[in-house]
Amino acid sequence: MPSPATLCAAVALPVPVDRLFDYAVPPALDAAARPGCRVQVPFGSRRHTGVIVERRPAQGRERLRALGRVLDDEPVLSAAMLQILRDEAREVFCPLGIAIAAALPAGSTPRRRVRHALTPFGRTALESGALRGALHAVAERLARGPAGADALRRVSPDAADALRILVADRLALRMEEEHDGVAGATERVATRTAESESEDPDTLARRAPVQARLLAVLAAEGTLATAELARRIPGAAGALRGLERRGLVTLSRRPRTSDVLGTPLEPATAPVQLTDAQARALEPVAAAVRARRFEPFLLHGVTGSGKTEVYVRAIAEALRSGRQALVLVPEITLTHQILARLRARFGDGLAVLHSGLRPRERWEQWTRLARGATPLALGARSALFAPLEDLGIIVIDEEHDGAYKNDEGFRYHARDLARRRAQAAGCPVVMGSATPSVETRHAAERGEVGLLRLPERIGGRPLPAVQIVDLEKERAAQPRGRKLILSGPLRRALRETLDDGGQALLLLNRRGFSTKVFCFGCGHAEHCKHCDIALVFHAADGRMRCHYCDYEMEPPEVCSGCGAPDTALLGIGTQRVEEELRARFGDARVARLDRDVASRRGATEAVLRNLREGRVDIVVGTQMVAKGHDFPGVRLVGVVLADLGLHIPDFRAAERTFQLLTQVAGRAGRGRAPGRVVVQTFAPKHYAVASVLQHDYESFYAEEIGHRAALRYPPFGHLVHVLVSGPDEDAVRAAAENLAGVARQAGGDAVEVLGPAPAPLARLRDRYRFQLLVKGADPESLHRTGRALADDAAQLAAPLRAKVDPNPLNML
Repeated sequence: MPSPATLCAAVALPVPVDRLFDYAVPPALDAAARPGCRVQVPFGSRRHTGVIVERRPAQGRERLRALGRVLDDEPVLSAAMLQILRDEAREVFCPLGIAIAAALPAGSTPRRRVRHALTPFGRTALESGALRGALHAVAERLARGPAGADALRRVSPDAADALRILVADRLALRMEEEHDGVAGATERVATRTAESESEDPDTLARRAPVQARLLAVLAAEGTLATAELARRIPGAAGALRGLERRGLVTLSRRPRTSDVLGTPLEPATAPVQLTDAQARALEPVAAAVRARRFEPFLLHGVTGSGKTEVYVRAIAEALRSGRQALVLVPEITLTHQILARLRARFGDGLAVLHSGLRPRERWEQWTRLARGATPLALGARSALFAPLEDLGIIVIDEEHDGAYKNDEGFRYHARDLARRRAQAAGCPVVMGSATPSVETRHAAERGEVGLLRLPERIGGRPLPAVQIVDLEKERAAQPRGRKLILSGPLRRALRETLDDGGQALLLLNRRGFSTKVFCFGCGHAEHCKHCDIALVFHAADGRMRCHYCDYEMEPPEVCSGCGAPDTALLGIGTQRVEEELRARFGDARVARLDRDVASRRGATEAVLRNLREGRVDIVVGTQMVAKGHDFPGVRLVGVVLADLGLHIPDFRAAERTFQLLTQVAGRAGRGRAPGRVVVQTFAPKHYAVASVLQHDYESFYAEEIGHRAALRYPPFGHLVHVLVSGPDEDAVRAAAENLAGVARQAGGDAVEVLGPAPAPLARLRDRYRFQLLVKGADPESLHRTGRALADDAAQLAAPLRAKVDPNPLNML
């Protein structure tokens, strides 16, 4: 066995090459260069930051380049996490370095920054007046100090050209500066010294009352932030400087953790009495926690049935045993509500991890967990990488949500990665939903996942009554040419709700296309005769195509469902609905919640807080309003157009539609007053819509699982999706056809290759896109085929690119 000094470091780098890179370890770094530590290494002509994965004998006799420096005193990734990442990266055909980079907090990796500075010759030229125009503007800015390209562009649109001239003439020089990632926030603090104890407080109070008061506060409370002292004691800033000069106080800086939790929404509460169904659901989960046993559970409970209380009790069981807990939510907007529940039960001893935090805030939360300052973490899918080394439970709320799948780079699904973490830790993973994914529910039927049920709402409150409005009939009653946004039943329901002092949520699901995919008269959509997938109209060649098998047809002259010539889908958006509400209900306070609103920091929380506190009457939004929110004042939910999502070219379209409608319906009637739901649709008899009438997951599931079995879609088969893109359409098509050949050769009779065909978004950002889908019942054969596709795709010459995604959720 080689001694550590003869072992090289195998480093994973964030480059699209699926291998580890060996580097020699200088003797001075031998003890520090441990697996899981970040290191800087030379790579080509540049320096990269990577992570040591293992120490191993050097392969071959070539001379290795040496590590630059080790960035961490302790590993940032444990041995267990490194193994989990290796296994998952192998499963989803991702280079390990890219997977590891995704597991580290954004902004924490050291980076190089290019800046420019004025030379003495440049300063002389500037002062002599020899420079004119953009040269003068850029030099004048550099005279105030080094600057980057962005700062220089602000002084002149021709800054780039001027800078090249200045550098070429040696009037400016280019510098590369290295930054060690995000820096932790600090605060200035004051501490009373030993010398201050000999100071007579009465004398000081007469001579300098503010100083005397400061010393008294510091004596009573210890070290305090100067900002806090200034807030409490007027004139504290000057008095502190005087105390420092006299040696009675020392001023220094200490790390400060940003407040990412915000104002508590609920006071601390004692545990409520569990219902019989909740107690039955909790018992096997708590038993698995106590036994330190990996076991997956599906907590299937109707909306408002108390799933969160079961989560909280199971988390408490893990914390009592001295272990840790991780709670995942699909989107940032849902962290606020469950955060309130967790703080009400466990206080502020938890960390929050999601992309809405600034890089410094994310790093602070990460380091709090790493040093054991808190045993509880909450966040979106990236929180799965939190440094929790003794997990007692993992909770995945709204497990069906597509946001748990990462579609770029490291294409993991949080549900799969959570199972790996739970298995490694020896703890249960609880997946909760009112509308479980078909795959998870099928796994529960097969006994692969424990099925726990909460069939009723807390307190026996009824599920909201659902009314389905046939838009074909409503439209026939409208004056010709008038666009129908709010049907008569929905307008009446809104008026009654407002008059009764209730609140309303309106959903407009904008997933899908407005490219003549269905008739605006009857809602009929043209489907592929081979795949049961909606056809998409391509204006470029005037054909309707299936984006799975490339079946195509001429668009019909009239709708084949009702014979009407009016087949265009006229689009409406949330802003248009908001305008309609303000016009029809001028007395109502209306707010909107969509991606445009949510992009402003704090805007989502403000809308939800206003709804919770009764300062808003109607909120109109996209899918963001449908998920997991609990507002007792909401009595009415309206769905403006329920079947938009049914006509996207995806075999999961019906499942997503049913889930969305059921979830948004569940927002109504969660308080004491009963709720009601009005669903506007052109497809009232479609099983994904009709099943919502009675909140009937079972009938929907029975219909959907039959379709999946007939067409061998998951869970009865496995998929690999390949998307090829590039600026030249013929080159993209040829590359896709070549990859289809690779798939057929690698998979043989064990796989079915559909396509290649143009992607639904056939041209995006000036890149043409073709896709193919590989189906197979045998996971090993399909994985072997996917591996061959990934290897071949990696060899494509730029500007061609190919993405190979196993178990895809988004194929647009």
